[in-house]
Amino acid sequence: MILAVGNCRIQATVPFFALIAFLLLVDRTGAALCGLTAAALHEAGHLLAMFLCKRAPCRIRFTVFGAEIGAENAAGSYRQDALIAVAGPAVNLLLWGGTAVYLSAAVASAPAQMFLLSNALLAGFNLLPVEPLDGGQTLLSLLSLCFEREQAQQVVQIVSFIALIPIAALGFLVLFQSHWNVTLLLAAVYLLFLLLMKNGRYA
Repeated sequence: MILAVGNCRIQATVPFFALIAFLLLVDRTGAALCGLTAAALHEAGHLLAMFLCKRAPCRIRFTVFGAEIGAENAAGSYRQDALIAVAGPAVNLLLWGGTAVYLSAAVASAPAQMFLLSNALLAGFNLLPVEPLDGGQTLLSLLSLCFEREQAQQVVQIVSFIALIPIAALGFLVLFQSHWNVTLLLAAVYLLFLLLMKNGRYA
């Protein structure tokens, strides 16, 4: 499905809709809805930062792996790039903090606890210093302020591969201790695949 809103072209793939429908149909705890809400607010944080930096989005594409956002004015400063990248996790951290305060002052509720966990996991995962993620993009932008872009990219690639080692190890540990929960391991494999593709090794 493709929709145009002003100068912005919004596209959602069929697998994206299928995944959303599947999660909402099979989930009986409300965890999927909490996770999807946290993810939507995460992307809203990126969009808000883009508008504040006067870099309105021209393309938004929703896939099973998340949202891909392109800006009209891509030639912004590295500080703006860092702000936009970190804005999504920052929203999740604010929501996590706000929900934690609510839970401390009110009777604990399952939906609030799941929303708290969803925001914590989403922020923590996206802040990992792995280049495809917001943490890696933020690190790249900050290093680019001090070094040549190529040098900054090389440093971030090295940091990304190093960061994936404990993530993959933890994924294997979870796999064998949780009766074949492959979520974290698949995430590590997917991130490694993106890094290798970017380096042109399997392009």
